Amino acid sequence: MKDNAAQSLYGEELSPGALVGGYVVEDVRYRGTVATLYHAREARSGAPAALKVMRPQFATARGALRRFQQEAETLKRLDHPHIVDVLEHGTLPDGRPFIAMEWLEGRDLAAELLARGPLSAREALDVLEQVGSALGAAHGAGVVHRDLKAQNVVMLSEGGQVKLVDFGVAKLLSPEDAGTGATSTGMVLGTPLSMAPEQIRGETPDARTDLYGLGVLLHQLVTGQPPFQGTTQVELEEQHLHAPVPRASERAPVPVAVDAVIARCMEKRREDRYAGVGGMLEDLRRAVRGVGPGHIQQVRAVGLYVEARMEGRVDDQVLNTVDTLLEEVRAKTDALGLKVMVEGGSFLLSVAALPDEPDAEREARRRVLEMALALTEGRQEETRETRVTLVPTLHVDLATLRPGALGRKSLGGGRLMRLSAWTGGHPGHGVVVTEAALSGLEGGFQTQHLAGKEHLHHVWRDTPLQ
Repeated sequence: MKDNAAQSLYGEELSPGALVGGYVVEDVRYRGTVATLYHAREARSGAPAALKVMRPQFATARGALRRFQQEAETLKRLDHPHIVDVLEHGTLPDGRPFIAMEWLEGRDLAAELLARGPLSAREALDVLEQVGSALGAAHGAGVVHRDLKAQNVVMLSEGGQVKLVDFGVAKLLSPEDAGTGATSTGMVLGTPLSMAPEQIRGETPDARTDLYGLGVLLHQLVTGQPPFQGTTQVELEEQHLHAPVPRASERAPVPVAVDAVIARCMEKRREDRYAGVGGMLEDLRRAVRGVGPGHIQQVRAVGLYVEARMEGRVDDQVLNTVDTLLEEVRAKTDALGLKVMVEGGSFLLSVAALPDEPDAEREARRRVLEMALALTEGRQEETRETRVTLVPTLHVDLATLRPGALGRKSLGGGRLMRLSAWTGGHPGHGVVVTEAALSGLEGGFQTQHLAGKEHLHHVWRDTPLQ
């Protein structure tokens, strides 16, 4: 009976309750080609853990066994805040090796991109600062990851921290390990979507191989798709070997300077790439933050579109009233730091770049929304024959920051200036606010979706200003 129970727990796939080292299996989370990943708990403390166990059919393959054991040793020596921690490793009675690692509550970057779409250039920089720090530590310890891809970077649920995982095909770089490493020249290991040309040719990898993967990852983060795609592995390999790198700026609103960083990472000859992660990150910081003369960059900006809506008979006196009201709007937006970018006979658009810091950015949007609400609650003009009402619409999107005279920068074009995409359909009272502009500001106001336009909200106060 005991043997049958043990067989059910420790068969080809471990069942809930199986004890592996000091950890109890709870359930299967991922079935890979060589190993299965389980969610487990530490037997004494109950703390969660990720348990990676080699599948039985590979336990007798010397190469696979050596790579699996090398991964455990590699992770154990790479104690870094942005690399997954190894808690324990060993073998089951039947010879299958296992690795117990910290449980990462979150999702990998591929799932993150699928759920929320491409990252902004600044968000991508924040991710790559962390991944680059992890790679720098690995390279310093004589290890190249050589399977750097979105699926192998996990974004934790809280705090925006990321961790590099899966060193299963990592290669020891130190000369003394060259004769005993798990792989050698002539063996192709990695993932076709992000594989460097030298990997495809079966050449020995080095730190610059990871720089190629870092360029692929950067392109995917800001565009939502890998630079090269194909229906077969051969098609993908041909592109990595011979095709020019697509420009990310043609697929997403990122600074053109980011293209140069990606292109240098993905040079076909590794000698033409960055020598190390530090140089790549330094150039990426400059590209994203817009350092240097004549630099054009995309920034998040808030736009306030105010229309003077006229109902009834329109004459010169009514038009003069509209001019007066819009001049008052201009004065109020100027005082808040917004500048008029587009102006017509009965409307104007004022814009301002938003701060990078989240709390300051949210406060800036709140101030503009408060002012927009005050406009609807302030002086309106009405006679027996005509009524003039101010109807504001608020939106946040990307705008172009361009160098101007005397070294000053000014906002120019960009998606924010496409008024037809976010104006129109105002009900005539309160403020219309897009999802991007309202995010985090819902408290203290009455809000509802505009009928037929789920991305637009109608906002008004619980109690109007007196």
